[in-house]
Amino acid sequence: MVQPAEIDLRGLPVWERPELVRKALDRLPSGASLTLITDAEPRALSSRVTQDRPERFIIETRRVANRIWQLRLTHRSGEATDRNSASQHLSRCPPFAALDAGVRAELTAAAVWQTGRRGQTLVAENVDWPFIGMVTEGIVARANGGGRERERILYEIFPYELFGVAEYFDRGLKMARIAVFSKTAHVLKLPWDVVSRVAARYPELTNALGIVMAQRVRLLADALGVQGSLPILGRIARVLLPYAMPERGLVPASVALSTITQSQIAAAGGTVKEVAARAIADLESRSALRREHGHIRYLDREVLLELIQDVS
Repeated sequence: MVQPAEIDLRGLPVWERPELVRKALDRLPSGASLTLITDAEPRALSSRVTQDRPERFIIETRRVANRIWQLRLTHRSGEATDRNSASQHLSRCPPFAALDAGVRAELTAAAVWQTGRRGQTLVAENVDWPFIGMVTEGIVARANGGGRERERILYEIFPYELFGVAEYFDRGLKMARIAVFSKTAHVLKLPWDVVSRVAARYPELTNALGIVMAQRVRLLADALGVQGSLPILGRIARVLLPYAMPERGLVPASVALSTITQSQIAAAGGTVKEVAARAIADLESRSALRREHGHIRYLDREVLLELIQDVS
């Protein structure tokens, strides 16, 4: 049996971490997993792994404490036996990746595709929506408010992440609106009854979905705490941080940022567009970002992190 490897990245400069991870992945035996422990929001690091080795790893992120994350990278298996696009997408989602290809095919046979454009509501609040949703392309967000109320984005949901898991467990109505955050988004909807039948045969699926729900609770608690206590400069910096790549200095931001508007950045920071615009200008004066033709194109992850820590 191949033993899992673990690397504690805390204490290493952020810009030195990608190369260390690349070398560790090169040495990783087939079928093994690599767990990284980090004190920096890990989405940029996982994005770099995905860019360097597209579709080769299942990436599972867990926040285990304040400013401590575990990032587990596992070699994908079974993609050759998944015969359709929906099954291939499920094989990249941690809760479903461990299932046999035949079981994934059972789930996708009942699945429904849904697409949307920026700002479009995919799921309304307080409706009966009997699905678990998985983002396959683009970004969606959990949003509160809208209409006559100021919209507030509580958190974003990225490719191969799930939503609607809490309602799956309690069979209640949707707790919040799910809206498209990027220019476009594609979502795969898995009916509750089919997921339940599979989970009855494979209890590990229920455990995996429970972990997803626990992580959402942590994320929601953090979002509410940040929007309630952090100064606006820190809040906007935190919104931008997941799109800041791990290399040193001002480097091109994740391409996903180019599809997000200033109004959406404001909503994610719990403020209005005019206030967010002033914060973005302030961040640019501090060399945390650089704009081209009015759009944020470059971010400095180290400067963003230092600023967030200073105002926390």
